[in-house]
Amino acid sequence: MRLALLFSGQGGQNLAHWQQVQAGIEGELGPAILQAVPGIAERNATVNPEKLAKNKIAQPLIFAQQMLLWGSLQSCLPRPICAAGYSLGEMAACSAAGAFGSVEGVALCAERAAEMDGAVSGEYGMLAVLGLDEALVATLAGEAGLAVAIRNAPRHLVIAGPRAGIVAVAGKFEAAGASRLVHLAVHTPSHTPLLATAAANFKQRLALLPDRRLAFPVLSAIDATVARTARPALDALARQICTPLDWAACLQTVREMQPDAVLEIGPGNALAKLFGELAPEIPVRACDDFRSIDGIVRWLDTGH
Repeated sequence: MRLALLFSGQGGQNLAHWQQVQAGIEGELGPAILQAVPGIAERNATVNPEKLAKNKIAQPLIFAQQMLLWGSLQSCLPRPICAAGYSLGEMAACSAAGAFGSVEGVALCAERAAEMDGAVSGEYGMLAVLGLDEALVATLAGEAGLAVAIRNAPRHLVIAGPRAGIVAVAGKFEAAGASRLVHLAVHTPSHTPLLATAAANFKQRLALLPDRRLAFPVLSAIDATVARTARPALDALARQICTPLDWAACLQTVREMQPDAVLEIGPGNALAKLFGELAPEIPVRACDDFRSIDGIVRWLDTGH
């Protein structure tokens, strides 16, 4: 079985994922989760989409949920042929491959969130734009003081920048014939030069980690470059904070590695859908599609 892993980014998290992390605080990750995710131990805590969208909550929460899943799955699965992570998900991809431990990763995600929040002030957001040519999206975004942050497919882009600019340009995208606009549950201009300071500071933090051989290759979300040791993977992990992502190239690279199956780990199933559209011949599912770990394992064991 040639298995490839995709790790979700921010935007798909909900109350169920909060509860999954709550259920894991008795385990090895518990102390790190309690320190990094405010209010996670409060059984009656008020948890709403606005709270879950905040970087300081979302980033360590999503990473912890992914590592709890990976910890339950790892011994039941073949060694992956590769892993790729979408934005924040690249933290989980690197950790799963052994660049740093999951406990340290929870703290690193909290630091990453703090650096990103501290690099900008004001209201920011991200908007997915579907159905328009990339050049047109880039032009209209630039005129509104925004930037293309992620390329999911040739006609599926994500722009980021000041919220006022996003509001102003949305009507122009609609008038130009956009098939769909989606405001993402992210309040930071991720993967744009606005976060250059955060990227530089996080690079200094990651430079303290030792280099080592990875258990399996990790693809950079920036350009699908393959890392087989920790140092280039960590350098890419810092750089992607302020650099546009070519997720379409990552998915194409995964396809070219000819996996027998692809599994998305983390909140939602957006990555599984994107890969399914690109490579319908390869079985792909997301953990969120299943009710149990056993269900995921059975799907892989039974040839899908």
